Amino acid sequence: MRPEESQASVVRALTRLGWEVRKTPSAVIGSHGKHYVMVSFEGGKPSSIIISYVGKGGGLLSSKWRGSERLPTPRKVVEALS
Repeated sequence: MRPEESQASVVRALTRLGWEVRKTPSAVIGSHGKHYVMVSFEGGKPSSIIISYVGKGGGLLSSKWRGSERLPTPRKVVEALS
């Protein structure tokens, strides 16, 4: 069983992976150019992740939260949405 994850642990994980990170009360958002990763929180626990590209042809992927060990690097997101 994995320990409960918090906004602070998600911020640390995204920062380690190379994302520029900011927090809101209900989400942690990582950015890399026009690519974004947003982890949404409900009741203080991560609930879902949205990966997006904002630009011509844009793209969007979303899924339930599966743990910070499964967060993508900016490079993986660029490859997936290119």
